Amino acid sequence: MAYQFDPAAPLDAEFRRIAGEQMRKAERELADEKGDRHEAVHDVRKRLKKLRGLIRLVRDARPKFYAEENARFRDMARALSGVRDRAALVESLDALQAHYQDEMAIEAFEPIRQHLIAQRDAAAGADLAPAIEATLRSLAEARSRLDAFAVGKKNKAGNAAAIVASGFARIAGQARDEIRQARKTGDAAVFHDLRKRAKYHSMHLRLLGPLWPEAMAPLEEAAKGLGEDLGLDHDYAVLRAEMEAAPEAFGSRDGQAVVLTLMERRQAELRQASLDAAQRLFAEDASAAEQRISRLWHVAEERAKRDEAAAAADGAAANAA
Repeated sequence: MAYQFDPAAPLDAEFRRIAGEQMRKAERELADEKGDRHEAVHDVRKRLKKLRGLIRLVRDARPKFYAEENARFRDMARALSGVRDRAALVESLDALQAHYQDEMAIEAFEPIRQHLIAQRDAAAGADLAPAIEATLRSLAEARSRLDAFAVGKKNKAGNAAAIVASGFARIAGQARDEIRQARKTGDAAVFHDLRKRAKYHSMHLRLLGPLWPEAMAPLEEAAKGLGEDLGLDHDYAVLRAEMEAAPEAFGSRDGQAVVLTLMERRQAELRQASLDAAQRLFAEDASAAEQRISRLWHVAEERAKRDEAAAAADGAAANAA
């Protein structure tokens, strides 16, 4: 079932299966010296994000475990971030140019693009071996911890539905708080936090997809789209800060003024569209979200038991015949 929980199986066994698959794939990608190392690093960073999304969903089963392993995977991803972060700025600038291509010539973009490409290429030229070796060691340490993951039997920790519903609702509640803050302050950091919440929400919708595939799949796509739009907004905020900090590196002041003006316009569009999308995606409060996921999990468990009983009855009838 890959990156999805089977509600008919024990929660901790499913957690170990999903985490193990992601870590094994990450180890293979990093160990492959014949492939594109930078592409491998990019893929591994996405797997590390999936692992963080996974442990966030079951956070209430083992809060201390969550805090330790979330920090571990966060630090691993940061150690591998260099070239991808620089490449993202080039891609975002190209997206800005494409968005406004009918309004202006490309000359203003070129000095900025060349500077960003030079930074990206410098990052790409760095020796990845030490970071990859350190990541492989950290993955081995994490594997031993995650392979031993088990939920407790006391209170909420013994209830799979309660565990995943609480993890799902926590992200939804945080997102609703950030929507309010973003509307009130317009702070780039708040929009960046909302982006993180959208990404985790998309992962949780994926993990819980089997509860109701027809409903979860389109919501997952909506959450992904929200994360992508807010990712562009964040890239523009980073690029704006870099241009303002070292304007001499980005070409003429007039050219920069044009690009910064377009960037501001595009950010305003992205933020308004993102807030509208986020309000739809997180329309219900955290309590309602928690109740919905808990009920869906119980419905899925009951369906699995019914299917199992029907299969057993069919088998018995076949044997009797």
